[in-house]
Amino acid sequence: MKLGFIGAGNMAGAIIKGFVNKNCVNSSDIYFIRQNKEKQAQQASEIGINGCNDYESLIENSDILFLGVKPVVFPTLLPQIAKSVKKKNPLVVSMAAGLTTDSIKEMLGYDAKIIRIMPNVNAAIAMSTTAVCKNEFASDEDLATIKNLFSSIGLTTEVPENQFAIFTAIAGCSPAYVYMFIDGLARGAQKMGMNKQKALEIAASAVIGSASMYAQSNEHPQELVDKVCSPGGTTIEGVTTLEEYKFTAGVVKAVENSILKDRELSKK
Repeated sequence: MKLGFIGAGNMAGAIIKGFVNKNCVNSSDIYFIRQNKEKQAQQASEIGINGCNDYESLIENSDILFLGVKPVVFPTLLPQIAKSVKKKNPLVVSMAAGLTTDSIKEMLGYDAKIIRIMPNVNAAIAMSTTAVCKNEFASDEDLATIKNLFSSIGLTTEVPENQFAIFTAIAGCSPAYVYMFIDGLARGAQKMGMNKQKALEIAASAVIGSASMYAQSNEHPQELVDKVCSPGGTTIEGVTTLEEYKFTAGVVKAVENSILKDRELSKK
């Protein structure tokens, strides 16, 4: 099974690294192309994958074709490669936010086998959270193949396509929110006198441990919050301060606006 990637930036690059690091695909069976040829050569050398000079040779070598470019590029790119894609008829996998399988099929101009995925950048360390769905022309076997690939680099779950925007907001976007939270914890510690790098290490470890604690428990997150908060103690002081500054409301609004942005993109 040979994989082709059009685009290999942050997200697609993380997926490629994850596949190679987990040995679920031989690096020699991965082909890719990107606009920045200097970065393409660097990636090819570092990971041991095959850089291509044109779309035709990439597609010809692809049993599964991953579209890893930004959504805005699709309307120009897909008609350009449609003839080659139709001739080879690979399984087409899109990771573009806001673009439905129907819209991608229309841009390609034929009844393509399309699977839509939404991973996150944690794929690079085999801890992605990935949603998958298929169109009517992709088979259950096609879907199983993609699920198996992505299960090697994290959690994979089937999500109805009409809920992809919601999934994107809570799994695709959330790594950035978590990074912000870790940095915020460390900045608070730095303000009060701790070395920033030391504080980042401590904050990251605490966040990883807390997430694992929740995942392994049968308790609601708020129950775990209450367990940490002693009456009149330091934690409840911090929790009430976060709520004073609308911590939960801010997170909810961020999720809401991310969903609305995804839906806006889908209309373009």
